[in-house]
Amino acid sequence: MSAQQTNPSENRPEVQFNPYAPGYDVNPHPALEKLRAVAPIFYWEQGRCWVVSRYEDGLTVLRDDKRFSPNRDDWEFASVLGSDALIPEMEELNKNGLFALGERNHARVRRLVSPAFTPRATERLRPEIQAIVDEILDSMAAKGRLNMVHEFSERIPARVIGSMLKIPKGNEELFLDFTNAVAKSVFAGALAPEELAPLRRQIREGIVLVTETIEDRRRNPQENDILTTLIQTEEQGDKLNKQELLALVSSLIVGGFETTVHLFSFCVYNLLQHPEVFAELRTRPELTKNLVEEVLRFDNFVKMGPARYALEDMELGGMPIKKGQMLVVLVGSALRDERAFDKADVFDVQRNASAGIAFGHGAHYCLGANLARLMGQIAMGTLVRRFPELRLVKQPSFGPHSLMRKMEVLEVDLGSPSA
Repeated sequence: MSAQQTNPSENRPEVQFNPYAPGYDVNPHPALEKLRAVAPIFYWEQGRCWVVSRYEDGLTVLRDDKRFSPNRDDWEFASVLGSDALIPEMEELNKNGLFALGERNHARVRRLVSPAFTPRATERLRPEIQAIVDEILDSMAAKGRLNMVHEFSERIPARVIGSMLKIPKGNEELFLDFTNAVAKSVFAGALAPEELAPLRRQIREGIVLVTETIEDRRRNPQENDILTTLIQTEEQGDKLNKQELLALVSSLIVGGFETTVHLFSFCVYNLLQHPEVFAELRTRPELTKNLVEEVLRFDNFVKMGPARYALEDMELGGMPIKKGQMLVVLVGSALRDERAFDKADVFDVQRNASAGIAFGHGAHYCLGANLARLMGQIAMGTLVRRFPELRLVKQPSFGPHSLMRKMEVLEVDLGSPSA
């Protein structure tokens, strides 16, 4: 089929793709393995996008900024199905977010903010993160059996991000509502009309929280404070404007909270599914870094993946991609691709390999990747040390989410804490 043919449905594969099917969140990997074998690139009509399931194809899409744009305004359906059209509250965040900025402005903003997110800058947060983790684990210790998603995974990132931005305690629920609402807005066209009103309210409330926090810090700057640094960078003339600052801080809350909650839950679950790994981490805590990377690779919590929009007609993997069409890289599939990873279906903390595209690639690599990794390493290392008898009570349950495999209940027994 030539690139001039325009009917994507003609490329419908024999295999079916339904990320919302019962059981998919529990274990999507058999379906993804079949996708990679039978239909590595195909047009998914429900999502109005091409789905890319192999690692090398995904890497091609993510690193080619000349042919693929991260800006949702470049989508052929943006004017009718994009979040700006259906959720006007998202317009300001979207048009000033890093994905929407042109090449020069994107490079400028990243140059200004990247020093705040380097490994060295992030490492300075270690004592603060450790204190938060210790406090939360102290509060868990007397409970015996509990839901790790609610008591552990959701509490630590909210506290860390809130502490970083010096947001008063008590806003965790607002964080959660805001991040979930922004995540749902990505596929706003798939939402029922009655879902839009509460979504818009939650986004408005989140934007108010961020705006008030920025204005408070503008009036009351603080030393060694990430938000103060970003604000002063703007006011020194180079060159974060108010809209860029709002979008940047909002994305830090959304990305830093949402993804890390899932990372924690999946780390705990995979660790307890592999008792031999748990035992090894108790004697070799330095492997905690590998644990985080291997969970990101082996059992990634992202149901979909980063989206890009074709800037021209082309062929990719023999498929005709038209200008304006969306391509979604299925991260969870790409990171289990046997063509890219030796024994890809084996959970191996000795692998000592980066999780590759788990945090994106190239110019749009996630700014918060170092922070997410550090939080994961501290939280999991401390959990293993404090609760060496931790065990799974029953298999987890999952709730609906358009973009994530949303673990809602992970019941564990803490056992006897270590001295």
